[in-house]
Amino acid sequence: MTDADFGTFDRAFRRVAVAFRLRIRTAELDELSRTYFKVLDAAPLDDVLAAGKSCLASCRTFPKVAEWLQWLPDRVPIAADLRVMATPERLEYARAESLRYEDLPCACVLCVEAGVADRPLRFVPDDVGGALDRAIDTERNRIVVTGHWAHGDELARWYLARAAFFACAPRRSPLARALLALVAREPGEEG
Repeated sequence: MTDADFGTFDRAFRRVAVAFRLRIRTAELDELSRTYFKVLDAAPLDDVLAAGKSCLASCRTFPKVAEWLQWLPDRVPIAADLRVMATPERLEYARAESLRYEDLPCACVLCVEAGVADRPLRFVPDDVGGALDRAIDTERNRIVVTGHWAHGDELARWYLARAAFFACAPRRSPLARALLALVAREPGEEG
């Protein structure tokens, strides 16, 4: 919001105050309106007004600033160097995420030749020139590391790297291993 939006915000704020029968002096209401405006000024006016309506529908008492803020939609800052994921790519990423980045084994020619036809497929990050490829997922309004399902030699290398990692990890008691399995994340998983 800009200073020019204060009048519109103030009128909406006062409607919320009247709806909740807020009983304070006019000077205090003016100060409270300016305080809320300063806290909420980073968001667009339309989002702030919509959040005020949501507060009216969901709050039992006059909403605190934190409650008003929670109704603002999360916005992903659009960086000039990031691309937006295409719909098929976004859907495949969502599918991989729901499967926890592991799918059923594949019997394609590449996987059979590499000897990994009996191993689950893994969704691995995309590497572009030595850096992870990032893109904007507009459906979930966030920035993600893009990926693909590894097949053949790439999948075999993934399993070799995983085995090498666990081989060099210190041995733990059975209880510690069980607890670690509950909280451990696989390589490539976002968290």
